[in-house]
Amino acid sequence: MALLEWSDKLSVNVDEIDAQHKKLIELINRLNDAWKNDFKREDVRSVFMELIDYTKYHFSSEEKYMEENGYPDLEAHKKQHEKFVKKLQNLQSKCSYNSKEVYTDLLSFLSNWIVVHIMHSDQEYVPYLSGAK
Repeated sequence: MALLEWSDKLSVNVDEIDAQHKKLIELINRLNDAWKNDFKREDVRSVFMELIDYTKYHFSSEEKYMEENGYPDLEAHKKQHEKFVKKLQNLQSKCSYNSKEVYTDLLSFLSNWIVVHIMHSDQEYVPYLSGAK
């Protein structure tokens, strides 16, 4: 069973961003699977690195959409993204890649953050990207 499931409640009504959010959820689920199945350090590490890289790519893409569409809270949103990336990098540097406690905390953090961020912070820019404002 997946840790996270995509639902329409998470949609920002921009196909490219929704696809990227789905990819992030997929990567978190793969990280969870790698952690649960045999806990092979290199598999976990590989997926975690892919998640960090893809997160940076997604944030850059999302910020470009917000900038192009005049989203007034872009700087505050960027700060949320920067804080998240720093937290991921911090967790990466602290991970021994064999500590179940670290991964339990990491997966809890990731699954909570992404859902809350998409359902609240990202929803704030939806009217600007859809031309409603």
